[in-house]
Amino acid sequence: MPDGIAKLWKPVVNVLDLAEGERFWSALTGLTPTGRHGDANGDTYAVLQDPDADVDAPWLLLQLVPEDQAAWLGGTHLDLRVEDVALAVSQAEGIGGVTVKPPAFYPSNQAPYLEWAIMQDPNGNQFCFVRWPL
Repeated sequence: MPDGIAKLWKPVVNVLDLAEGERFWSALTGLTPTGRHGDANGDTYAVLQDPDADVDAPWLLLQLVPEDQAAWLGGTHLDLRVEDVALAVSQAEGIGGVTVKPPAFYPSNQAPYLEWAIMQDPNGNQFCFVRWPL
């Protein structure tokens, strides 16, 4: 099988309540809440993983979305890990992908945690390219 543009990293599930998301998805998958992170506005992500597993074991990221953004609800997307976000964006566009949000640093250029871009496949499914750690 040929090398791909990116490496599958993790699924991301949108939730309205991080605590409820942690409770449900932990019970469903057997994964343990192992930490939260976010920005100056507070926690917006929760990590669920097997704390005894190796670094490449499957894990899940819960993403808090605002209640007034109902279009995000039910959303699940894949994060794909890359070494060069801009290059991955260009390559994905070359095979029919569409850039939704060009490469940027999160949460800001002044204090970057990761670099990412939001993409869309030809069927409208969104996914993210992520370079982490910086």
